[in-house]
Amino acid sequence: MSTEFFTELKEAFNDGDPFVLAMVIETAGSSPGKVGQKMLIYHDGSIDGTVGGGINEERVRREAVELFHTGGAKLLTFSMANPVGGTEPICGGEVKVYLELMVDRPRLVVFGGGHIGRVLAKLASIARFRVTLVDQRPEFADPKILPEVDRVICGPYEASVDTVGLDARTAVVIVTPGHSHDLQVLRRVVPLPPAYVGMIGSARKVEEMKKALLAEGADPDRIAGLFSPIGINLGGQTPEEIAVAILAQIIAFRNGKAIRYQR
Repeated sequence: MSTEFFTELKEAFNDGDPFVLAMVIETAGSSPGKVGQKMLIYHDGSIDGTVGGGINEERVRREAVELFHTGGAKLLTFSMANPVGGTEPICGGEVKVYLELMVDRPRLVVFGGGHIGRVLAKLASIARFRVTLVDQRPEFADPKILPEVDRVICGPYEASVDTVGLDARTAVVIVTPGHSHDLQVLRRVVPLPPAYVGMIGSARKVEEMKKALLAEGADPDRIAGLFSPIGINLGGQTPEEIAVAILAQIIAFRNGKAIRYQR
């Protein structure tokens, strides 16, 4: 394995984005893959390295992309005796490829860069989250005032839902200014994989939004799983105290403690 691959591996870890590491761990008979060959697969499906090339490498790539949604690891076994479509050479061997999703830091996407959203983004960064903050107001979506945040997006809230790459391991917090875009963002997020979705708002306001989404055909289980009112009830009132309560709930959720707001 060339030093170039390990340079790419180091860069992938430093970037902080999830990626899949694929490695040939066993071969039998004649096969294009060799034990120890490695390949990196990124969220967009691009690759670095190789596990032998050919149609099986493409199958590895496709299976790796699925891991971005499901998480975990998998072991693939390919027989060279029955190539799909008959266009590849028949080697008569077998190759086993191990795939593992490499996740460095937990991820948080905050929609809304007001007082609470901004403080939450900073606190989450300190807690080693990889944070993306979205706000359509340039004065609030300025990387210069949020140097701790990994990614700051200035753009429409709803459209940004499709560009931030939400997956099952991403926590989503909706705190748009004056609740002006909360429903629109929630409508776009609910069908997507994130397990933790939290939204600030009064019980009455939240209930109205839930009813509206259910009337539109939203999945009842997804609506029931919404964390709103958001955060653990610590009795705090300031943006800083509320942000701490939200982050504490997210951390508890990630650790298998689904603590909901209690009055």
